[in-house]
Amino acid sequence: MFAPHRSLVMLVAVMVIGYALFLRQYTSPYAGGSDSSGYLNSAALLLTGRLTTPKPVLPGHTVAEFGIGVHVPLGFLTRVGTDEMAPTYPLGLPLHLAAFSWPFGLDWATIPLNICTALAGGGLLYLFARRVGLPPSWSLAGAAVLLLCPLYLFAATQPMSDLLASVWCLAALYAALRAREKWSWGLACGFAVAWAVLVRPTDLLLVVPVALALGLAWRSYLWVGLGGLPGAVLLAVYNDKIYGSPFITGYGDVWLSFSREFAAHNLPFFALWIPGLLTPLVVAALTAPFRPPGRQRELGVLGAWAAVLIGFYAFYYHSGETWWYLRFILPVFPALILAALVALHSFLAAAPRRKIIGPLLLAAGLAWEIAQVDRLQLLLNKSGEATYADASSWARDHLPANAAIICMQVSGALHYYTDFLVIRWEQVAAGDLLRLAQVLHAQHRPTYAVLYDFEEADARQRTGGRWTKIIKIRNATVWQVDLPIAAP
Repeated sequence: MFAPHRSLVMLVAVMVIGYALFLRQYTSPYAGGSDSSGYLNSAALLLTGRLTTPKPVLPGHTVAEFGIGVHVPLGFLTRVGTDEMAPTYPLGLPLHLAAFSWPFGLDWATIPLNICTALAGGGLLYLFARRVGLPPSWSLAGAAVLLLCPLYLFAATQPMSDLLASVWCLAALYAALRAREKWSWGLACGFAVAWAVLVRPTDLLLVVPVALALGLAWRSYLWVGLGGLPGAVLLAVYNDKIYGSPFITGYGDVWLSFSREFAAHNLPFFALWIPGLLTPLVVAALTAPFRPPGRQRELGVLGAWAAVLIGFYAFYYHSGETWWYLRFILPVFPALILAALVALHSFLAAAPRRKIIGPLLLAAGLAWEIAQVDRLQLLLNKSGEATYADASSWARDHLPANAAIICMQVSGALHYYTDFLVIRWEQVAAGDLLRLAQVLHAQHRPTYAVLYDFEEADARQRTGGRWTKIIKIRNATVWQVDLPIAAP
């Protein structure tokens, strides 16, 4: 028994090291668009001991004189009744980034954080698989299916909250299923639920599967509540201080994006893309409740979690826009993998050549995922996101320090990497643009623009003036802009 065990340990070690090196190579650490720059800018504030920051302003003028959002970069919002701006996004991921910045620096914190988080997700799935009775080889294969899932890799290769939310949810469910065994598991469950909600507020839906896991064990509820209390207090205090109420987040009134009519599009979209991202073998999960091993309490809890989260996001407008918006339901992917594995293992238990068929099926599933990673061009994400950092660095090194920069897509990155005053072209009202141009001219502030291709035509049409192209950095172009300072 010793040799097979040692071989498995060595195989796992090689897989872990190889996967870590892969993520080290392909993970983007950059402050890019709204999400990634928003999280990194929020973490940068935390590291200075602040939760908010004064809004940028032209000397001698008020912060809202040319429009309330003119100088506010993506990833921030204006605090009502103040001259400050606050992060739009939740506190959870910035806290993790700040913690990992101590040994690695904030500019690189995303890489070690995502490596540790992604591997933790694989490890948790392995433990779950063993708990539902799958052998080590199948459990390891299940972890590999999760780690190589294109959507999981999409989340693992950039500074976004989806990966972290998924792993904290998985940890919470695993601890919940063990909470009736020992009080410490109840504490761990509450702690994990709190962090999942801090990372993504909608993870509060975890209360449904957690309650199913705990059943009538009332003492376990006390330990879960005690474990989650510090995180709940932190969230309430933060929201109240920043957004004015413990029950308000930076997302504002998101319920305007929910409607029953969206489900008619989103549910078929989910049905198409989930097997595409998790291999067609995941369809076997639908048969799990009809197989004796699929009726375990663990799979019932995971099934409830999948139903609750998928059901919730089925009514969300953005869920079905494109494949990567399935990241909102990424936390249920481990449940689908486990259900499919249990069903397949049960089907093959009586097959005469199960020792051949099983590995072939799992190998085919992994090959499918690898092919999808290539088809969806996930390995190009890092080079694409580098455009934001490169354009910001070029501007910092080549443009005057007092320049004002017209932008939108790169505004969060410019705020993170530079000290330039940003002008959000889509936030300037037509009636304020002339006065703004006159003020910039009077203060001898040169005006430039850093724009992505998709926003260029609208920005130029809205602002007018004479535009001279300076340099193109992949998808972004830097322009010198002479704004009109007199009425036509």
